[in-house]
Amino acid sequence: MGKLVTPETYFIGYSTLNTEEFSRYLTDSGNEDFQASVDSARKEGLSDGEILTSFYAKLCYASLTVGKNANISRVRDIPDNLRACWEQGHGSVWEHVNLNFVVRNCSRVFTHEIVRHRVGTAFSQTSGRYVRGDTVNIVFDPILNPVRERIERLQRTIEIEYCEMVKEMGLDTMTDFNRKKKITSALRRVMPNGQSNEIGFSVNLRALRHIIQLRTGRHAEWEIRVVFGQVYRLIKDKYPLVFSGAVEEEVDGLIEVSGMKMQPYEKS
Repeated sequence: MGKLVTPETYFIGYSTLNTEEFSRYLTDSGNEDFQASVDSARKEGLSDGEILTSFYAKLCYASLTVGKNANISRVRDIPDNLRACWEQGHGSVWEHVNLNFVVRNCSRVFTHEIVRHRVGTAFSQTSGRYVRGDTVNIVFDPILNPVRERIERLQRTIEIEYCEMVKEMGLDTMTDFNRKKKITSALRRVMPNGQSNEIGFSVNLRALRHIIQLRTGRHAEWEIRVVFGQVYRLIKDKYPLVFSGAVEEEVDGLIEVSGMKMQPYEKS
C-alpha cells in the first residue's frame, strides 16, 4: 500500500577549485599574490564556488592583483568584489558555478513547474516509460487534511486497479522489452499528478538566486515552496554571499525569501 509523503531535498554536488591547476595559472600569469585573497576568503567561510565567481569577475578587468591593469590602483578583496557584482548587476560571472540537487517524494505537479526554469538548469527525472507504478505514493499538501481519508481511499483504488491492469496485460511475464516499455508508458496515463517520483537538477548560482526568490514567494504553489525553502536552507550558510541582500519572512508556515537585487537598475 502506498503512503502519503512530503518532499525531501538533498545537496549532492558542487563546483570546486582544482587547486593544483589554479595555482599553476596564478604562477604562470604573475598573479601569485591572489592566493592570499583566496586564503583569506576561505578563513571568512566563503566557498570555492564563490571564490571561483570572484576570480572570473576579476579576470574580466585584469584585477586579480595590482599592476595588471593600469586603470586601477587597488583591487577589492573577494567578499567586497562579490557584493559589488550583485550591486552592479554583473550576474553572468555567477553562471560559472553549478550546484547539484536531488529531490525525492516530489510530485509531477512540482516537476512540471520546475522544468520551466530552462536557463541555467539541467534536469533528470524518474522515467514513467520505464518505471512502473505498482506502489502509488502521493505527495500530500496539508491543506487537504479535511479530505485526507477520501484521498487515501482513492489512492488504494488506483493502486489496486493499476496492479490488476498490469496483471491482465501480462507485464510480469512479458519478454518483449519494447512492448513492455510501451505498455508501462501507456499505463502512467491513469496515474495522478500527485504521484511521488524523484528528480535531480543542477543549477548555476545566478539562476538559483532568481529561482529561490521566485519559488519561495507566497504566491507560489505549496510543494515548490517547500522544496526551494529546503534548497535555500541547505545553501545559505555554505555560500554566504550568493543570497546577499536576502530578506526572510515566514508566510503560511513556510519561508519566503525576497529583497535580492537581480538587475543593476533595481533598488536594493
